Amino acid sequence: MPLQGEGQEPPPPSPDQPPAPGVDAEAIVQEVQAFYAEYRQAWDARNTPAIANHLAGDFVAYQYSPQGVVQIDKVTSVAGVQRFFDTLGSRETMWGRSVLAVVPRSSTEAVAAVRNDFSLRQGGGEVELTLEVLRKGSDGRWRLVRKWSERSLF
Repeated sequence: MPLQGEGQEPPPPSPDQPPAPGVDAEAIVQEVQAFYAEYRQAWDARNTPAIANHLAGDFVAYQYSPQGVVQIDKVTSVAGVQRFFDTLGSRETMWGRSVLAVVPRSSTEAVAAVRNDFSLRQGGGEVELTLEVLRKGSDGRWRLVRKWSERSLF
């Protein structure tokens, strides 16, 4: 069964030259910041369907680890998030999230650098640094399209 939003989006528009003439970069940054606030609420609520709705149908993540690079599509990524939540159970988690930078590439595309700090109350955790590409769909909603991440334990 396809995830909500799966296969419903048209191909991405060609991005304008950054920064495109007539593009209100500050408005785009504010929209992207609002996207991340909503996206993080979905994570805090452990709401997997809401998380999936923040990913484009053609979403791809690249995770770098000591074993090499792993490429993950939307379906695999969402399934991994659900497994993560299932494993956590009712344990208390602590998140630190920072959008370090947002760079509008056009009126419909932006790049963001994000830092996520995660730990369990019982100890242990990790830091994830990501570079993410977001696209604004024909419905006016921003979604993650690509994500490159590097994690380290602390």
